[in-house]
Amino acid sequence: MLGAPRPVSLRIAALVPLKDPGWGKSRLHRVLNAEERSALNLEMARRTLEVCAAVFGAARTFVVTASSAIGHEASARGMTVVAEPVPGDLNPALRLAGEAAVAAGAQALLVVPADLARIEAGAIRGVVGALEQIGQGVVVVADRRGSGTNLLGIVPARIDLFRFGEHSLDKHLQAARDAGLASLVHEDPLLSLDLDLPEDLVLWRGDP
Repeated sequence: MLGAPRPVSLRIAALVPLKDPGWGKSRLHRVLNAEERSALNLEMARRTLEVCAAVFGAARTFVVTASSAIGHEASARGMTVVAEPVPGDLNPALRLAGEAAVAAGAQALLVVPADLARIEAGAIRGVVGALEQIGQGVVVVADRRGSGTNLLGIVPARIDLFRFGEHSLDKHLQAARDAGLASLVHEDPLLSLDLDLPEDLVLWRGDP
């Protein structure tokens, strides 16, 4: 049981970018066939939505997707669905979702991708706590390689700091410096493993 959302002092909105289950994780093709990848993507998307609903509530969860099936499921959960005009163009998609969240009164934003293998509500609440503590700034959670960004929190809410892509961790920290904001790298092993490459899948499947 994930439980009911716990109140937090900041009005934080979760931004969840979701691909069509049949499209994502193409780099796992050597170890998973298309049907297996689709099933994995759908399982992780649903788990991510459940965790976000538990931490933020459905009303503060904004799903950006080009998939009508995913959009329908998120809408049925009471979440706001933002149509992604160009599938795969992550930063512009997040800006659209961020605009919707800010218009709805969000004071802070937290980008929560749907490929975090060990995601748990408690771990996400830890990032929320870091956002509340920093007050004004950027909170990032690095991937296990120390170069990518697994989660990105921004307070106060703004939509011009998304730098996802190659070496995004350094780019997000630099964007914070350029904006005159404090930054914090939040460490949590539950949030460092994203399923991107076959070795990530092997590591996850080796979990006790």
